[in-house]
Amino acid sequence: MNNHPEKHNLPDRGGDETYILPINASDPMKVIFERFMSHHTPFGFEKSAADLTYHPMPYRPDDDDPLMLKQPWRIILELYTDDQRMMMGLDLHGDVILGRGPSRPGRIIIDLEPYGAQKLGVSREHLMLRPTELRLFAIDQGSTNGTTVNGAASGRGVATALKNEDLLGLGNMVIMLRIVERPDRARKLAP
Repeated sequence: MNNHPEKHNLPDRGGDETYILPINASDPMKVIFERFMSHHTPFGFEKSAADLTYHPMPYRPDDDDPLMLKQPWRIILELYTDDQRMMMGLDLHGDVILGRGPSRPGRIIIDLEPYGAQKLGVSREHLMLRPTELRLFAIDQGSTNGTTVNGAASGRGVATALKNEDLLGLGNMVIMLRIVERPDRARKLAP
C-alpha cells in the first residue's frame, strides 16, 4: 500500500537536484517530520568505533517513499573535545541540520549542544547537510558565526559539495566528515 503523498512533478536533472519547495508544499515537510518523530531514537557521539551505529536520518524510507533517497550517504562525523575523539554514524536519506535544540517540521536538527556548541558559536540552525544522488552538500543556514569548509568561508545559503575528510567549521566547532559509502550513482563519479 502506498501511503505517501504525491510526488511533485519536478524536472529530472540527472540526480543532482536540490529544490526549494513551493509555499503550498508544506505537506511533504510535515510528513517528513512526522516520520522522523515516529522513528527517532535519541543518539549522540560515541567514544569508540566499536560502539558506532549508523542512524538513518531523517528516517529509513520505505521502498516506495518519494521523499527520501533510496540509497543513503553513509557518513561519520568526528568531533574532538578535551583531546577525546568522538564519532557519530549517519545514513543520510534526506536533509539534516547541524545545530542546537529540538527538531520541528521542515527542520530536522542534530543537536550539538551536549558538546559545547553554544559556547563554540554554533547557531540553532547552523549547517544543513543535503544529500543528492550524486553529491553531498553543506549549506550554511544564515548562521551568526559562519561556516567554513577546509578553512574557506562558505557563504550563507551557498551549497558547497563535500568530499571525504573535509573539515566543517561551525563557528569554533570543527567536525571532520568521513564518507563511508555513497549512493550507486555518486560512486561512479568518486575519484
